[in-house]
Amino acid sequence: MKSNKFLFLLGFAAILSIGFISCSDEKKTSEVTTNVKHYRQILFTETNFDNITGNHEITSEEAKTVNNYKFTLDEKNRPVAIEYCRDSVLLGYGSTDAAKIVITYTDSTETRLYFDKDNNAQEIDGKVFKSVFNLDITGMRTGLKFYDKDGNQIENRNKIASYTWSKLPDGMVKENRYNLAGTEVIMNEFCPFFELRFSYNEKGYVTRMANYQADTLYNCTAENCGDIGVSYFSFVVNDKGDLQEFSVHNASGKQSNLYWGWSKFVNQVDSLGYVTESTFWDQDLEFLSGKNVPIHQYKYDVHGARIEEIALDSKKNIINDPNSGIAIKEFHYNELGQPTDTIKYDSKRVKI
Repeated sequence: MKSNKFLFLLGFAAILSIGFISCSDEKKTSEVTTNVKHYRQILFTETNFDNITGNHEITSEEAKTVNNYKFTLDEKNRPVAIEYCRDSVLLGYGSTDAAKIVITYTDSTETRLYFDKDNNAQEIDGKVFKSVFNLDITGMRTGLKFYDKDGNQIENRNKIASYTWSKLPDGMVKENRYNLAGTEVIMNEFCPFFELRFSYNEKGYVTRMANYQADTLYNCTAENCGDIGVSYFSFVVNDKGDLQEFSVHNASGKQSNLYWGWSKFVNQVDSLGYVTESTFWDQDLEFLSGKNVPIHQYKYDVHGARIEEIALDSKKNIINDPNSGIAIKEFHYNELGQPTDTIKYDSKRVKI
């Protein structure tokens, strides 16, 4: 899931805290401190509109030895700190943009600040130092703007300065994005969509991200939208909230493909929410081929840290990635959980 080929899947996670609470500052157990919860995963999302939600909860005792997202909640059950950590150590390689994000609230705003594994303020997504959401009277997010460390409004790396959201009568959430000049802009260069509409199931899990224009499902035919165009993404999420399937379609519902050539991937997820295998297909629903790896396998240690990534062909033989020549990556960590080395091998397990 950390592959550059689908980093945009990653949802945005934030850390909110009353004051500047770090993992090391809060060691009370969940039996004593009921406003702290720990999760192995962050729930999948494709929009900043969604709440940052933990998935696969663990106990405070388990959190001493397992990599986890520590949520500190206020009296309204809103996150005020989300930290990726193991016991008292912040970690910098979770599915969040920062090891810690601190969030404060007013009646009409939600403000997020970002911190690295050393608990120092950091910038994310380009030069974003601070993210400020607008909230309506119900607490729903209606907008978002980005600021630098000097308080100036800025654009992120995708040239987005602000978002607007509204909930439509059919239950879909409409999203638009704008640059500093107030001109509507696309999601990013690999997904050149303007107005997006998000659909959710009864549990609140996102099930579709659709491209619209003038209230009509729109077929994007830009260069990065495949040879038959792209209109929407469909997501299959299991009852536990784990993303199992992601597929790309044009306006008529046919399988299409994005910039990278894939049209669909399916995740195998274990009982703890860790993705153990991802398989990719093209728009003809054949295994991805050419200069692509159709299957990726992942292994984890007892702490939940990824320790191995393996490239496989459609018959599950270990292969060299046609682009990099790498077949296997080993990830090493110290006793605190901090990365120390990445070792790369070819398909014969000869070190590269």
